[in-house]
Amino acid sequence: MFLLCDSPIVRLRQFVSGRGICITISQKTHHYLFCSFFNTFIIVMLSERRVFMCICQNYLYMAEKRMSTLLKLLEVLKFEKSEISSIYFYAIIAGVVQLSLPLGIQSIISFVLGGTISTSMVLLIALVIIGVLVAGLLQVNQMKLIEKIQQQLFVRYAFKYADTIPKLNLQDVDNYYLPELVNRFFDTVSLQKGISKILLDIPAASIQIIFGLILLSFYHPVFIFFGLLLLVVLYLILITTGNKGLQTSMEESNYKYKVAGYLQEIARVITTFKFSRNSSLHINKTDDYVSGYLQSRTSHFKILLFQYWTLIVFKLLIISAMLIVGAILLVDQQINVGQFIASEIVILMIIGSVEKMIVSLDNIYDVLTSVEKINKLLEKPKEKVGSQQLIHANAGFSLEVKDVSFGYSSEKLILKDLSFNIPAGSRVCVMGANSAGKSTLIRLLSGAYQDFEGTILINNIPISNYDIRSIRGNIGVLLSIQEIFQGTIKENICIGNDAISYEQMNYLAEITGLKQFVDSHKEGYDFEIKPIGNHLPDKIVKKVLLVRALIHNPQMLLLEEPWLGLEEQYVKQIQAHILQKLTGKTIIVVTNDVAFADQCNLVIEMERGAVKSIKTNNL
Repeated sequence: MFLLCDSPIVRLRQFVSGRGICITISQKTHHYLFCSFFNTFIIVMLSERRVFMCICQNYLYMAEKRMSTLLKLLEVLKFEKSEISSIYFYAIIAGVVQLSLPLGIQSIISFVLGGTISTSMVLLIALVIIGVLVAGLLQVNQMKLIEKIQQQLFVRYAFKYADTIPKLNLQDVDNYYLPELVNRFFDTVSLQKGISKILLDIPAASIQIIFGLILLSFYHPVFIFFGLLLLVVLYLILITTGNKGLQTSMEESNYKYKVAGYLQEIARVITTFKFSRNSSLHINKTDDYVSGYLQSRTSHFKILLFQYWTLIVFKLLIISAMLIVGAILLVDQQINVGQFIASEIVILMIIGSVEKMIVSLDNIYDVLTSVEKINKLLEKPKEKVGSQQLIHANAGFSLEVKDVSFGYSSEKLILKDLSFNIPAGSRVCVMGANSAGKSTLIRLLSGAYQDFEGTILINNIPISNYDIRSIRGNIGVLLSIQEIFQGTIKENICIGNDAISYEQMNYLAEITGLKQFVDSHKEGYDFEIKPIGNHLPDKIVKKVLLVRALIHNPQMLLLEEPWLGLEEQYVKQIQAHILQKLTGKTIIVVTNDVAFADQCNLVIEMERGAVKSIKTNNL
């Protein structure tokens, strides 16, 4: 089938791996980028590291912004260049074939005026009908290619989002609510629809205008003037309204996502608003965002109206002028009746094509805006990935922290000049009051946050030199910021690792007390957990996360309050497993459990982001 093929997956791999994304341009050769069917006609001349942009504009910033957006769109379309080339090929052939209608009518009228019905006339009628049929078939083929492009766009961005989200730098996205930011993925629908309109209508309209003007110039040179006037007016419409149209489209989209994001926030904290006392806060804030959307949408629509009214006025003038000129030429016998009728048909086709291009501007704005919005998440900074592999060994890893300072923002440091050494195979307890920096420390040790001052060494190698994936493949982590996801209990524990057996899960489920919950459901480990664990007790969620951290038999464990809130019998079983079964592993546990601390080799007490004391137990 033409709809699904191997090419989207092949291109997807290139897209995800980063190969073939950038547009490579030689610095020694002049290149011309003629973007006639986007917001304006732009000529970009590149020569020996200098860029000259010949753009008629009012605001340089908006021109640069639009150019950036255009380049992003060209990067998207680059993956579809074979399909787009075929679409343009079909458009050119269809444009030539469609000229058979006015030319055929011209010849048929000549035969009719002769007062006879000949074989040639019948043949001409048949050829005109065949031409219409062929043009229709070519359009169907274009639609098939468009459908293929639409599916490939959706597949590519779906996998790109899935691949990018886990790689985001947490510190850079801490100021965003990621589920709301991911909503930009829905702009793929706008991109699909807009691309189909642009690739179907714009090429066909452009070819009809060009071929139509060429045909009219053969009838009489005066039509060349009208053709040039048509192009100039079209250019002026685009150049005077293009910047503002894109700007208002962006503003409209921003408010659209603000409305959607706030509605999502109301749904997230539904009980808060449900039990509020006669509060209309949610209505008032929604009203503010909706008002902003309506204002920006109205501003955008005014620009579209200006373009449409300009088109209507111009269409009236050009049709009137063409009819008058055509009539004069006919009276002066400079053209015959057949040519007059054919020229008027061509003129109507050209005007219709111009109208189609102007009407398509709304789709062009939507496409450019969609490309910008979709890339908002994809352009966020990613984690730094080194090249060194953390080799799996039977013994645990050594850790050394040297003069480490860290803050979630530049204004305030959470950790200040931390220094300590953890030998391989040590059992470490990190203690301290709330806001002492314990959680932040364990996140740094896990590689979750990378932009810190100082040095963290794993096996005497800086953590930044490691491939972060190899570190996470060798450690078990339980952090307070972790969550369960929608899926079965098994999926939440194994996260796609099919090598884990039910015996392993059962063993750890018995220790943590999760087995009792699993056995209470007939689905067992296939019991479906709802998003964010709604209706699940917090202790069940913690047990699932704890089993997840232990199941891979990691060389290093980083656990944050692993048994807080759990039943006493399971606390003892978990501690016994960690202390007795995981000998030789490096274990770091954040807890104020004094009894557990006494069984650890090293006890680090923190206070206000600094190390207060380090105690060594001789066990």
